[in-house]
Amino acid sequence: MSYLKAVLRKDSETKINELEKLIFLGKKLKKNTTPDEKKLEILLERENKSSKKTEIKKIFNTTNSEYSINSVYTQNSSIIVNFNNKISKDYIKFFELHQGNIYKDVFDINGNFKDARPTVLKIDEIKKISIGQFKPKTLRIVLADEKNLKTFYTIKDKQLIINIRDLSTKKVVAKSKEKSKISKPTAIIEATTSNNYVDNENEIKSINTKDNSIEIEFNKDFSKKDLSYVAYKNNGNFEDIFDLTGKFKYTKPIKLSIDGINRIIVSDKNSKTTRIRILDKKDLKVFYILNKRKLTIKISGITNSKETKSLPYKNFISKTIVIDPGHGAHDPGAVGPGKKYEKVVTLKVAKYLYSILKKRGHKVYLTRNSDKFIKVGKRTDLALRKNADVFISIHANSVAKKNAHKVSGIETYYLSPAKTERAKRVAAKENKSDIRKMSNSTTQAFLSTLNSPKLRYSRLLSIDVQREMLASVGKKYKVNDKGSRPGPFWVLLDAPQASILVEVGYISHPIESKRLYSSSYQKLLAEGMANGIDAYFEFKSRFD
Repeated sequence: MSYLKAVLRKDSETKINELEKLIFLGKKLKKNTTPDEKKLEILLERENKSSKKTEIKKIFNTTNSEYSINSVYTQNSSIIVNFNNKISKDYIKFFELHQGNIYKDVFDINGNFKDARPTVLKIDEIKKISIGQFKPKTLRIVLADEKNLKTFYTIKDKQLIINIRDLSTKKVVAKSKEKSKISKPTAIIEATTSNNYVDNENEIKSINTKDNSIEIEFNKDFSKKDLSYVAYKNNGNFEDIFDLTGKFKYTKPIKLSIDGINRIIVSDKNSKTTRIRILDKKDLKVFYILNKRKLTIKISGITNSKETKSLPYKNFISKTIVIDPGHGAHDPGAVGPGKKYEKVVTLKVAKYLYSILKKRGHKVYLTRNSDKFIKVGKRTDLALRKNADVFISIHANSVAKKNAHKVSGIETYYLSPAKTERAKRVAAKENKSDIRKMSNSTTQAFLSTLNSPKLRYSRLLSIDVQREMLASVGKKYKVNDKGSRPGPFWVLLDAPQASILVEVGYISHPIESKRLYSSSYQKLLAEGMANGIDAYFEFKSRFD
């Protein structure tokens, strides 16, 4: 019924599709489909001629970038179709026709090919291979022979390979009206690290990478006189340049890469010379081996980016670290000139520190990773749940406006009763969000919670972190050293093992507040903290 409607509407495309279905079903039911096959062949020929008349002009007036198929050619017992983009088996539609004593394998390929009309395909022992732009976006390849060809195809990235089996064993095919079953060839998709550009027309056949080498194959013998090699240093970069006498038509789309090498560029030096450039910041050791139709460029001295990075220190063991960015949400902490908030600085530095420690192999957790408020007790709860080896709380200091320009610098605190008025003042500011008070009546209870190892480890950690932070920021800035100090901070009270509170600077200071809002300064602070933490672990590992 659908076919009859298509006939009445003079819809050629639908008629072809419906006929293909009828033929398929007819053969399954073992019916005579010869009349329908003849109709289909006539329709295909008409459609092909029509598309050539009406569409070829339109297609040929477009630029090369609009064509999805780059080249089509035969090689041994295969038809090679090279695309400009990656393809899948969905790009291919296959069906068979049996008309009289002729078998036809029809491949409808999703794509357009600029040179479909002039291209001639020929494989020995196959009676006829025809190619044409069946539709504006469909290239049709038909293999016709007196025997039923065993056809299958392979997809490799940007390449379709149609293979034909058993061509060497010709058999006499008796004329018969026996119905052949339609069977779709198997699609084999192969993964490959090399490109699939093969040029059988020019001197250079292919260019690929393999391990730490570049392999060039030629269509004719290649000698040393056809090769020019120079190496030099340019603007701090090293270049190795190979000029090969011969043309390769895929220099533009081809892309080569070897892990650990900055860039490999293939280009046309001129119409008769292909150039390969190897660029890297390191002076690579490059040499080549020439063997008639193959040139192998070998490269040594490559630093593989996948190699395991050196450990932060000898006998390194991954530790668990909890980082606590102070304040958050409705609790902004100290506020500096131009409404610079402590909560913003602490979170930025904490995230940089998190990233550095993770890369070094530690297990790292943040008490908050966004602008939200977390109660003091909840911050140390995370450290207890994770059984953290280190708890580090990050804050920024401040003083009254009248003294803001006078006071600046970095200081690190470890848990202990305050011995100085400054320590008491800083602790009072940071403890403000907690309702508890460090009154005289609770001092003894506070001291009883402390144990000697925790005090000792916390003090050692504070010294290492303070020293390394100053060393890190001191590369670019002059910063006051406020030292490592004891302080009664509630956020450190319940924290396990070593725990410290870092005041990364005075956000009240007109110059230091700007630095604290600078990402480059924040990274230096984080790097110093990370170095201090690893220095502490390295020292501690000697005695554990």
